[in-house]
This record gives sequence, C-alpha cells and structure tokens, in this order.
Amino acid sequence: MRTSLVFRSNEHVALNYDQKLAKATIRNCQDLLALSAATVMAGTGDVVVFRRLRRLHGRTEHDVPYGSHLAAHLAMGVIFLGNGSFTFGTTNIAVASLLCAFYPLFPTSPLDNKSHLQALRHFWVLAVENRCIIPRDVETMRPTQIPITIALKDGQEIQRVAPCLLPDLKTVASVTTTSPAHWTVVLDFLNSEGHRLGFERSQSIFVHRRSAHASQSTVFQAALQALDDIENLKAPLEWVGSLSAFAGLDKAEKALIIREGERGGGECVDERLEMEYALRNADNRGRLRGVAAVAARKEGEGGLWISDETAENLRAGVWVNGGG
Repeated sequence: MRTSLVFRSNEHVALNYDQKLAKATIRNCQDLLALSAATVMAGTGDVVVFRRLRRLHGRTEHDVPYGSHLAAHLAMGVIFLGNGSFTFGTTNIAVASLLCAFYPLFPTSPLDNKSHLQALRHFWVLAVENRCIIPRDVETMRPTQIPITIALKDGQEIQRVAPCLLPDLKTVASVTTTSPAHWTVVLDFLNSEGHRLGFERSQSIFVHRRSAHASQSTVFQAALQALDDIENLKAPLEWVGSLSAFAGLDKAEKALIIREGERGGGECVDERLEMEYALRNADNRGRLRGVAAVAARKEGEGGLWISDETAENLRAGVWVNGGG
C-alpha cells in the first residue's frame, strides 16, 4: 500500500519549485526503496517485487533522470542475479561492496562523477555468493526437482523445493532430501567439513532414484532390496534394455520391467510406453486428445514413473503434433 502511494505521488506533474523539489525527493526515496527491496530478495526472482520494478522500467517522461533509470535497472538485475542461482553475502566485505555499488547519490548523466565515482557501481560483484542447491540424478547427472528440509543451527527447520537458494551457510546445520521417490541424502554442514567444502565446489546434491519396490516398502525392506540388486546386477534379459523401444527409460525403469517383472509393478512403465507409442504414431486428433487426457489425469497424482515431468512431456508432444 505504501509503495503504491509512493508510485502515485511521483506521477503527479510538478508546477512550481516546491513541488519539483518534493517530487525529486520522492523519486530518490523510490529509487532507494527499489534497490533495498531487490537487495533483500536478491536472486529469488520474487514476482511481487518484480511487478513494482516493471513500473519503473517503463517510464518515458522527460523529467526522469538517468540516475533513476540506473537504479531501477540495477534493482531488476539484482532480482534475477545469476538466473536465480546467486545471491548476496552478509560478510563485512559484502556489505561494504554493496554500500559502494548502491550509494544513494545517483548521477544525472553517464559521465557524471562529481558526487560518486560511477566505476564503484560495479562493486556489487564482490558481494555475490553461489548458494543455489541443485539436486542431480547420479545416473543421468540431470537436475531434478525434489523437496528438502533445511535445518538451521538455532533449531529451526525450513521446507523448500530444490533447486532453491539456501540461507547463509554459516547458519545452516544440515540439508536433507525428503522425496519419497529418491533415497534420502543428508548434507551435514555442522559436523562434516567435507560436506561443506564439496557443496561449495559444485553446489549440487546427488540423489539416486528408488525402484518401485523400494519406494513402496519399509526402509528395512528397501535396504535389503538394494543389496539384493547389487548382488544380481546381471540379469539374463539385461540385453532387452538396449532395444530402441526402451531408449527413453533410465536404469531404474529398465530394472523394473526386467528384474521385477515376475513380481509385477511394471504396469506403469507399460502405460507410459503405450502413450509414447500412440504419440509417435498418432494419425488423428482424437488419439492425440486421448493421450492429452491421460497425461492431464496422471499429472499431480505423484506416481513413481508417470511423474509430473513425464506427463508434462507427453502433453507438450501432443501440442507439437497439433492435438490441441
């Protein structure tokens, strides 16, 4: 509410000296407020803040100075810092660098260095930290989206969906994955210096997808199943997984239909393969709409193999093939 009031106050036409002075003061406060909000939400891509900044971006009035445009575009860049993978640190050097970069005396032109040396505006780079945690599948090395629990040193726990930005690493005790479709992984920053150094090098946490049997069993049964899989790595029908029909399946899905076929559980993979076949060989819009309907029903159900990502890919394939 107060931010909108500042925006509206700055849109009035100034008719005399007092009004022009008041408008210039309001504009400076508005620019400083934009940079302050962007600094707090650095790297988050926060939609609420971005909506306010978009109003500053579209100003074409003749009385808007260069420094006001500079502040607005600095704030927009900070919101999407490093495509959402970077944020600002809280060290003394970081704070001093941000003070130099966002010093609230803005220039009137690109060559105005009377009040503040414009080269110092680039000092924000000294405050940047990479704190984006990215879960990666150990088999494909592709990023994946999973829920995590962040335990802070003060006992507080934060629930987020990774990839996401972590709080200041000095305040984080551990990071635990909580996805039912993956084995639990814990990064213990408090007791393991190796975990912290490894994360600082790669910003990744590597997860392994559970088999369908393991995901539907107790932890003890799942552990026994994993050990059994290690002892029986070579199955008689292992060559079946190399066929072109199964090219889109990962190792866990191939194991589901080869090693666990006798116990059942491969129906989800069969259904996925049938829909992909119908998508590739669709000769009418009715069949495409059928695939789209099944994919829409499966999306959000939390299935192991017909995951939200798979359902979204199927729906995208229907759209590409003209199924509406």
